[in-house]
Amino acid sequence: MKRDQKSVVLLLLFLLIFLFSHASSEFLFSDDRFRDKLTTENLDAIIDEYELYDGWYWTTLPDISQTFHGHPESPGWTSSVENAKRKDYLKGWYGCRWPVDHVRRLAPDEGGYAECFGFAQFIGYLLSGEINPQGNWEFYYSTEKSGPLQVGDIIRVEYKKNGHQVQHSAVIYAVNGEEILFLQVSGGNYNRISVGLGFTDGNVMDARSVEEISSIPGLKISRYIKQE
Repeated sequence: MKRDQKSVVLLLLFLLIFLFSHASSEFLFSDDRFRDKLTTENLDAIIDEYELYDGWYWTTLPDISQTFHGHPESPGWTSSVENAKRKDYLKGWYGCRWPVDHVRRLAPDEGGYAECFGFAQFIGYLLSGEINPQGNWEFYYSTEKSGPLQVGDIIRVEYKKNGHQVQHSAVIYAVNGEEILFLQVSGGNYNRISVGLGFTDGNVMDARSVEEISSIPGLKISRYIKQE
C-alpha cells in the first residue's frame, strides 16, 4: 500500500514538473507596432528595427533569449548548409528559430520553424499578429487564383530537382510594375538576409516576374487579409 502511495506521489510530482516546465517555456515574444500595414515602407521600418539588412545574418547565440535581430558578421549553423561548407560558419552562432525564445546548444535542429520558412513566419507575425499565420490569411496555389501579387504576400515553393528536395519561403518586399522584389533569408548560406532581390531558392535564381514565379513547382501564396 505504501509503495502504491509513493508511486502516486512520484507520478504527481512528475506531472507538476512537466506542467511547470511547459508553462515556463511559453513563447512570450510580442510586437504589434507593424501590424496591418502591408507596405514597403512598413517592411523598411521592420528592417530598421530588427536590423535585417541586406547581407547581414538572421542568427543568434545559443541558450539565450532571441531578439530576432540580424547581425553583420555572424553566419550561423543551419541544417541547410552542406557538410563541406560547415567549417565556414561562426562557431557558437545558430540560425534563428520561430516560434521559440532560445536555441538549444546541442540540438539546433529542434525547437521551431527554421531558416527561410521561420523568417517568413516571423515577418508574417509582425504583419498580422499571428505567431503561426493562419486565421486571417488566404492561401492560393497559383497566380491565376491569387490575382496580382502584393507586398506582404509569403511565397512558398516545394519540389524535387535532380533528386534533391527544394524548399523556400520569401516575403514580397516591393512590387514595381512588372518587377517583384523579396525579403528573404538563405538557409544554405547561414541565414544570410537578402532585401530587394528576386526569389531565390538555390535552383531558381533571382526570379522577379510573375511569369518566372508562377512557373516554379509547388507554389503556395499566403496573403494576410487586414482586419477592419
